Parts: sequence; C-alpha cells; structure tokens
Amino acid sequence: MEFKGLCLGCMSNKGTSMECPKCGYVEGTPQVLPYLEPGTVLKERFIIGKHLSANGEGVTYIGYDISANKKVTVREYLPKTLCSRVKDDDNIIIASGNKLVYQDYLQDFMEIGRALTKLSNLPSIVPVVDLFEANKTAYIVYEYVDGKPLDEIIKRARRFTWEETRPLFLPLISTVNSAHSIGLVHFGICPENIIMTRSGTLKLQGFGSPDAHLAETELTAEFYDGFSAIEQYSLEGKKGKWTDVYAMCAVLFYALTGKRPPDAVSRSYEPRLNMPADVAQNIPTHVVTALAGGLQVNIESRTHSMEELKNQLTNPVPRRAEPKPAPAVSPSAPSPSYGDRYVDEPDYHAPVRSTMPASSGQMNRTARDYEEDDDEPEISPYKYGIISGLIGFVVIGVIALICLNLIVIPMMNKDNPQEEDDPVISVSSQVEGNESEPTVLYRVPNLVNKKWSNVNGNEKYSNFYIRLSEEVYDENFEEGKIISQSVEAGSAVAKNTAISVVVSKGSKMRIVPNIIGKNVEEASKELEKAGLLLGDQAEEYSDDVESGKIIRLNGIEPGKKIQAGSMINVVVSLGKEEED
Repeated sequence: MEFKGLCLGCMSNKGTSMECPKCGYVEGTPQVLPYLEPGTVLKERFIIGKHLSANGEGVTYIGYDISANKKVTVREYLPKTLCSRVKDDDNIIIASGNKLVYQDYLQDFMEIGRALTKLSNLPSIVPVVDLFEANKTAYIVYEYVDGKPLDEIIKRARRFTWEETRPLFLPLISTVNSAHSIGLVHFGICPENIIMTRSGTLKLQGFGSPDAHLAETELTAEFYDGFSAIEQYSLEGKKGKWTDVYAMCAVLFYALTGKRPPDAVSRSYEPRLNMPADVAQNIPTHVVTALAGGLQVNIESRTHSMEELKNQLTNPVPRRAEPKPAPAVSPSAPSPSYGDRYVDEPDYHAPVRSTMPASSGQMNRTARDYEEDDDEPEISPYKYGIISGLIGFVVIGVIALICLNLIVIPMMNKDNPQEEDDPVISVSSQVEGNESEPTVLYRVPNLVNKKWSNVNGNEKYSNFYIRLSEEVYDENFEEGKIISQSVEAGSAVAKNTAISVVVSKGSKMRIVPNIIGKNVEEASKELEKAGLLLGDQAEEYSDDVESGKIIRLNGIEPGKKIQAGSMINVVVSLGKEEED
C-alpha cells in the first residue's frame, strides 16, 4: 500500500520530490535492521516511517494512521538482546534459549499498554490509539504530540521561574501519581521524555518495561545522568515510586536553575546539591525544601510519593511531620504483574543518631553528684559588673574596627582606584588572642555596556559568580550587550558573590530577509539569524519555482520591518503539476 507524496520521515506531504523539503528525509532510505522497513503497513491501518528512538526494550517509529488521516507514533517491542529480524521478513526471530524471558517481557509490554489505555484521559499522558500483537511481537500506537522536548525548551529559555513552573508541573505530578496508584512506575522521567505541546502543557512519554532503566537485567539499561536515581544503578537497590520522585525533582531542579544535577552515583560521594543563591532567593522556601526532600540520594531519607511531593510544593506552611510507623504492604492489594517487583514499600526506620560514648565516670554519676556541683563558689555581682564592662569594651572596639574598614578605607580608595577585581577590603578580627581568618572583599566591576560574550567565562571576573538572568529587547543597547547588573558597580562584596545581568536582544523591530527561492531549511536558518521564525508552510504547484523552494511570503514583503520573534508564513512549491 502506498500513499502518494507522503514523507516517511515526518509524515507530511512532500509532493514528487525524492527529498522532503521539511525534514530532509530521502525517499528509499534503506531499512536499518532489526527495525521495520519504512513504508511497512501494520493492521492495514498504520504506515511505519523512520525510527525515532530505541532503548533496551524496543523502538519508536513515526507513523501514519490511514483511517484517522493523521500522524501517530508507534512503539514496537523489540529487545535486541533477546531477538532479531532478517531483511524482507517482518517476523521477529527469538534468540536461542531466550523464549521464556522474551515472552515474560512481551506480557509486561502488553500490561503496560493496557494500563496506559486506562490513563489516556489524564492531561499529561500521551493517549493510546491502539494496542495489538503482530509479527510475533507487540505494538502500542500513541497519538502524535506536536511539540518539543523539555530539554530543548530549557536550553532556549535557560530556566523557568516558579510562577511559570508551578502550573506546568503540578498536573504532570498528579498524572504520575495516578499511574503509581495502579502500580505503573515510569523509571525514565527526564526532560527528554517530557514534551511541551504548542498549547503550553506537558506530556510524559516513554513508559515501558522497568528493566530497560535498571542495571543488571536481561535488557540493555538506559540511564539519564542527573535524573536516574541511585537505586537504578545496581541490582540490590530497592526500586519503586520513590524512584520517580527523585527523577521528577531533578527535572524541577533543572527547570528552575537551568543546570542538570550531577549523576546520582557522583552524588553518593558528595550528596550536597548547590542551588545558586540568586535563584534560590526567588523560589519559595517550601519549594526549595520539597526539592531537597525529593533529591535525597538515600531512599529512607527521600520523599516517598508523588502525592507527598505535591503537598510539599503547594503548601507554603509545612506542618510538623508526625512520626510514621514503617509502612506495611497489604498482600491483598491489587497490582499488575509488571509492577510486583518494583512497587513494594521500602523499610523505613527512624534515623539513628550517633553520640559520643560516655566515660565510665559519667556513666556512674548520680543525681547527688550533680547536686554537689551546685556548691561551687559563686561570683559576686561586683565581679560580674567588671567582667561585663570589659566584654562590652572589647565588643565596641571590634565594631569600631569593622566600621573603620567598611567606611573609612573605601572612601580613601575612591581617590586611589584599584583594578575591578582586586581585593579592596581585608577585615580581620582579634578578640582576647583568638585570631580568625581575614575576610577579603572585592570591588564589583562595571559590566554595563560590555559584551556578554566577553564577560561570560572570562578569568578577569573569576572572583564573582556572574550569570545571565534575562534577555530583553532594548533600542539603546546593541544585541548581546549588558544593560544592567544586580549588584552596583564599585560595591565591596565577598568572593563568589552572585551578580545577575540583563542582556540586550537588540531592537524589537527586525527586517524581513528575502527568502524567496530558498528551500525550507535555508529559509528557516536565515529567518532565525534575523530574529524571526518560519511559520506555516502552504504548498502549491508552480511552473517557475523548483519543488521544495519558497514561492512567496504570505502577508508581508521582504525588506519590511516586523517585531522580533514573529512567524513568517510562506508558500512552498510542489513543482510543476503533472498532467493526466
């Protein structure tokens, strides 16, 4: 069965061209074994296109639903460690000695598909279109989600505020909690598996066999550094819904800071996870606390469920936690077969506090011994007065010394300017012979009107933590130049103080480049360079313009000024219309 003009790379209409003008896929690209040949039709309904991704459990293809006339994605159970496929034969060949294991995982795959079908009405789950067996394997067909992976969005946006993050993630957390309630744990939550749709909602994809994300199983394990929990890296680690809690909190941390957390194995040696001070001060305290609880490397210390995490994220005044007994697992609780190995509750124990052992003398002291201590000589009020006066005198002296350093020295330095990042103040304190380390302060440089590319990573500014907080349009500053800084130039601050800068995106009005006659890829790059985006791409036949190239712009002419970030709609040629 053929669909004339259908691109098997993106399932859009490419006309008669061999190469798709939208995605670059070339018609006739050969099959990559053991994947299905592009153009294969399943169940007389679903056309298989190129494969998009694969892991230890199976492969995902772009697809087309003939009956519904729309794009889909098709997930095929294809564990390459257990089976293979030969050219020109769609049937799976199970490796010798692996039949029972292959069938076990196949049943898991089908169970997961049935569970996802029940959850398809939830807002953050990609709906299931169909579930069936064929070619001695099985397939789950999903609706196609038009959007971009969250990691791409974060890379472009740099980071989200909590006000932006909250409405995005709370429905997602509730959806995963619903999946957990029927025993379905994801084990692969990460920014790559979360899609932001064009409408601005998040959809979680990538549900599958847990063993595809766990070490030392029959399937090749896929880990997501920074998002996979420590228990996934070993056979002994106890896995369950708390594993998804860790991953979800890691994704939240990434969204709020723009930085991926270190991988869990590294964090087992250095568990502290530092959040930049300027980021933390703009996030509610209860949110920072919730993330800290969910990102505990140790399972016993970690937030246990998505429901608990959601409560912590939405409750600005957390209640004092009551001591909880170790949770018991009801043997009668229904749980799908694929979940039996992973949803058992961990054994929770009250933390054991280590104390210094008491000496034998201390251990044998009685109440009478402590009573006798009260008979020690008392200090008279007169002596107390003298001692208090001396302490007060010392304190006043220390304060005077600090004031001298903070006020007088900086004023003197105004007439004797120093290098921007040289120390300007060295404050030390000495009380009754106990000398502390001196506190060295640094003069904040003037960054305004400097190129961000020249400041970012420059060793000259290594005494400060300078970060980009925002990019805005500004007619008065060239693109890429710093408009303002959060700490005033000339201030004296401690080493590694965070300084946030705002950078200009240049003028808000941009000139539309002439992209007529260019192919879609060239036009997109040229528009992006001009601060604009390629919008809708209508298609029509043309005797004068080669197939795949732009005939004209819709609604605007090249050379006109338009607001930066605007979409430019175009008409793309299908080439000459073939005569019947």
